[in-house]
Amino acid sequence: MSPPRDRLILVAFADPNSFYQGDLAAQRDPHRFKIENFINHAKLAESAGFDAIFKPDFLGLDPLKADVRPRAGFEPLTLLTALSQHTKRVGLIVTESTSFTEPFNVARYFTSLDNLSNGRSGWNVVTSYYGEQNFAEGKLLPLAERYEKADEYLRVVYKLWESWKEGSVSYDETGHHFNGDFIEETDFNGEYFRIKQALDIPPGPQGRPVIVQAGASEEGLDFAARHAEIVFTATPDIDAGLSFYRDLKQRVTSYGRSAESVKVLPGLNAFIAPTAKQADEIYHSQFTDKNLLKYRDKVVREAPLFRLSELDLDDPIPASAIPSVEELTQVERRRSRGLLLRPYFARPGVTLRQVLSSIYEFGHFTLIGTPQTIADEIALWFQSEASDGFVLKGGNSFASFAEEVIPILRDKGVVKEPSPEAETFRQALFGPAL
Repeated sequence: MSPPRDRLILVAFADPNSFYQGDLAAQRDPHRFKIENFINHAKLAESAGFDAIFKPDFLGLDPLKADVRPRAGFEPLTLLTALSQHTKRVGLIVTESTSFTEPFNVARYFTSLDNLSNGRSGWNVVTSYYGEQNFAEGKLLPLAERYEKADEYLRVVYKLWESWKEGSVSYDETGHHFNGDFIEETDFNGEYFRIKQALDIPPGPQGRPVIVQAGASEEGLDFAARHAEIVFTATPDIDAGLSFYRDLKQRVTSYGRSAESVKVLPGLNAFIAPTAKQADEIYHSQFTDKNLLKYRDKVVREAPLFRLSELDLDDPIPASAIPSVEELTQVERRRSRGLLLRPYFARPGVTLRQVLSSIYEFGHFTLIGTPQTIADEIALWFQSEASDGFVLKGGNSFASFAEEVIPILRDKGVVKEPSPEAETFRQALFGPAL
C-alpha cells in the first residue's frame, strides 16, 4: 500500500549545462564539460533536497546545419555511475532504449548500478523515435509495435531480476555466500526475446530499478499505466497538467494499481531573478534571431509535418503550414509532441517569432519570476493535483532554484525529507515498506 501523497517530488537534470548560459564567456568555459562540474551539480542537488538526478538521452548525433552539438562528454550510464560515488541519497535515473539494447545486458546494467549506489537506480524506459541509422538493419518499428516489444522487454527483465530468490544470497562474518538452489533459470520464450539463464549478478538492494517512462502517445500512456513508477510529461499550463494527471491516474487504477503508486512529474524550466521584470528580461534575452531560427529548424526536424522552413520569424503562420489533427495522429515519431504544439501554431494571426518564444523547450511548463512567485506556482500545482512534483530541466540558475526556491517550498510544507527509515530510492518515493 502506498503512503499518503504528502510530499513534492523533485528531479533535476544531471547536466549543469542544461541551464541557459546567457554569458558567452560561460558558454566557452572549457571546464563546462569536466566531470568535476557534474559532480558539484549532483552534490548541490542532493544537499538542496532533490529526490533524484536524471540524464536524458537520444541515440545519435544532433546536427543543426553547421552547429553540431554532441553529447556533453558522457553517456548516461557511465555518468550516473560515476556520480553515484559522490552522492549518498539521490536517485540516479538513466535512459536506456528498448529498441536498441538487449534485456540481459540492461538487467545487468541496472543491477550493477543499484549495487554500486546502495539501492538508488532508476530506468527511464524509452522506445526511441530516431537513431535507427546507427543500429542493426537501420529500421525503427512502427509505434504500436515498439511498445509491444517494450512490454515484452520489461516482462523479460522482471523475470531476470526475480531469478535470484530469497535465500540465494546470505552474509556472515566470512563474507557473501551464494546458494544455487534458490536461483531459477529465466526460461523466457517470447515473440522478440528468448533467454534461458538467470541473471549472473546478485540482486541490488531494490531488486529492480525504479521504472520511469515519458511517452505521451496512447500507446505510451497505456504502457506507463502498466509499468511506470514515475512518469515524465510535458504539460505547458496547469489546465493541461490537471487533465493529464487525472487521465493517467485513471489508467493506472484500471490496471488494478493504486493511483499513488505512480508519480507524475512534468518538465519545468525556471527563470529566477529578484524582480519579475529582471526575470522576464533574462528569459527573453535568449531569443536572438539566430537562436529562434535554430529552434524553428529543430521543430521542423522533429515534427516535419509543420511546414515552417520557408517562414521568416515575423511572418504570420498560414493555415497551410499547420498539419491537421488527423495527420498528426498518423505519424510514428513524436506524435504526442506534435499534437501538444499544434494549438500554439494555430492561433489566428500569430507570428513564428511569437510561437517559438512561447513554447520554450517544446511545450514544457516554464516559470518566470521571483523565488516566491515560482514557489507559489509549484505549490499550487501540487496542491491542486496537477502534478506530484517536477523535473527541473533548465532555466537560468540551478543554484537559485536550489538555494532560494526550495527553502520557500519547505516553509510551505510541500517539500519534506523522505522517511528516515527509507534506505532506497523506491522507499524514499513510496515509503519504507516497499
